[in-house]
Amino acid sequence: EVYDPSRNTPSGVINYVRENLSAVKNLAGYLLPGDLKSLAELAPGQGGVLRDGLRKIAACRDMAGKLYLNSAVCTHSGCEVAWNSTEQCWDCCCHGSHFAPDGIVLNGPAVGRLNPVDAPAGGT
Repeated sequence: EVYDPSRNTPSGVINYVRENLSAVKNLAGYLLPGDLKSLAELAPGQGGVLRDGLRKIAACRDMAGKLYLNSAVCTHSGCEVAWNSTEQCWDCCCHGSHFAPDGIVLNGPAVGRLNPVDAPAGGT
C-alpha cells in the first residue's frame, strides 16, 4: 500500500493544499497594482514594480540615473521580484534568487537573467 500511487494520506492532502494556496497567492500578486505609478517617481538608487497593462515591470535607476527595465517575473519559478533598497538588487521571495539592477543573476537558484522589457507607453 505504501507504493500505491492512488493512496491518499492526510499529510499529502495538507501539503497539496498548502502548495496550491501558495500558487494562488503568487497569481493574485499579478492582479495587484505595482509599487510605482510611473517611472518619473524613481530617483537614483531606487527601484520598484510598475504595472503596465497585464505585465509588471521591475524598474530601477542606478546612482548615475541610468534606468533599467526588466520583467518582474523571476526566471526560476515565476514569482514576482521585489526591490531590495539596502543591497540595491532585486530579490525573489519564493526561493531567494537575487538579481542585479540590470537583471543579471547574482545568486540562484535562478540561472537566467530577468527578461529586459521596453518602456511602457507612458514613457520614462
